[in-house]
Amino acid sequence: MALIAFLVPGSKTRPVEWRAFSVGPLQITYQQRRLFRDRTQLEAFLTRTGAKRVPRIDFSSRQLLLLATGARSSSGYTIDVLGATEKDDGITVEVRERSPGVAEHVDPHVTYPYRLISLPAGKNVFVDWIGR
Repeated sequence: MALIAFLVPGSKTRPVEWRAFSVGPLQITYQQRRLFRDRTQLEAFLTRTGAKRVPRIDFSSRQLLLLATGARSSSGYTIDVLGATEKDDGITVEVRERSPGVAEHVDPHVTYPYRLISLPAGKNVFVDWIGR
């Protein structure tokens, strides 16, 4: 049995450099994927959700992607960015929500896990949530 892979010319994926930012605890009550391409949108959103600071970003070369799970029951939940790749049609960010393990010590209170990452500007961004 032979395995054949079909490659479309010019459709190679390339890794994308990304960087995570922390802006303090945010209160984002439902699952979100939000792309910020200018400072005004970012500041308005972060003010509404309780951010302590706004990251300095050059929006002419970078854009910010916010990933949020919504409310969770303890401090043990996180969002892990597994990687980002670029193709001709855009950037795909692969993420996974990590749940606390049975033996893991966590604080039992409502939390709002999120990740805020910068990506190159000018491309569409797709998010691929891999299960928990």
